[in-house]
Amino acid sequence: MDHPIEEAATHSLLSNAVEKMVNEVLEASQQSTGSSDQPLSLVGILSRIESSVRSPVEARETILRVGSLELDLNDHTAKRGTRPIDLRPREFKLLKYMMQRSDQLLTRANLLKEVWHYKIVPETNVIAVHMGRLRRKVDGSNDAPMIRNVRGKGFVLSATTALSKSLPDCGGSSRERCLQQIRPLTNSNHV
Repeated sequence: MDHPIEEAATHSLLSNAVEKMVNEVLEASQQSTGSSDQPLSLVGILSRIESSVRSPVEARETILRVGSLELDLNDHTAKRGTRPIDLRPREFKLLKYMMQRSDQLLTRANLLKEVWHYKIVPETNVIAVHMGRLRRKVDGSNDAPMIRNVRGKGFVLSATTALSKSLPDCGGSSRERCLQQIRPLTNSNHV
């Protein structure tokens, strides 16, 4: 169904907006180059608008690297050294999250909230299943392990096996005591 009144109002608003932008560009160009009575072409006006609106943007990081592990955020591909890693979408998100926080202890609850976007932490083995699958893909048979399970606490992705091996297995300790042991190790090696 056509609404001629709404179309006319929209056309009028757009016309006024374009006219205002053209006038602003013309005023700016006359101030910067002196008074020129020569009309600008539409292409010239649009290029001046575009250049005045454009701002320097920092290049975003599109490839994450932790040791020999590489994740391309644009192509959604992963590889370890020269070996490509075939990842499912959730595995890709999980690995991205872990790589952005390499050398940090990532708890099960945190992973459920940040990667799976759960509001509450349910009793589920979804983390163990995905982490096991991801570990088999990332840590190939001839590779040093990068993903480590800190029993009862969470997971750590680290390029240095020394850090990974030095993380305590906190099976019998209280949560706070375990975290006190882990914090100095992860903070001192994290850049």
